[in-house]
Amino acid sequence: MSTPASLLPEYEAWMERVCATYDAMTYTCHHRLGNRRLAEQVSAQVLAGLLAKPKVFRYFGLPYSGRIARLAEARIAEAREGRLADVGSWPELLRGLTGLPLEHQEVLVLTCVRGDDDGQLALNLGCDAHTASLRRHSTMEYMRGLAARALPPATLSDDEPPSDG
Repeated sequence: MSTPASLLPEYEAWMERVCATYDAMTYTCHHRLGNRRLAEQVSAQVLAGLLAKPKVFRYFGLPYSGRIARLAEARIAEAREGRLADVGSWPELLRGLTGLPLEHQEVLVLTCVRGDDDGQLALNLGCDAHTASLRRHSTMEYMRGLAARALPPATLSDDEPPSDG
């Protein structure tokens, strides 16, 4: 993955995980669906689902894989039934992620990779807890907006109730 110099090192490492997740999902979905284009659509939508609730990225193993499986099974079923929405794409998501403003990269890493609560976030950002909470909320909304571009309109509301997680 080539990345511009404007990525924070920890964010760049997180991006490598995101790209590896997309590649693994695409491989598996291609195997299951027998259609590369559908596999890429499913994978982009699953990844968008992860980005909509990015705190899942603090986990590894079963919690992370379980979330992927939950999202993927629904999209695979839609693909098999010919109902998979043709929205967004991996290249669009990747452009959005590589263009993420630095202030959101920092908050994303601290809250969704490291797991900082608002108090620790405030310490790491050098601001008060209220400002940290506002920044976290802004970043989560930004990520939901990015995810929404690669998901059918009802998916964000149908999948789970909105939260900052």
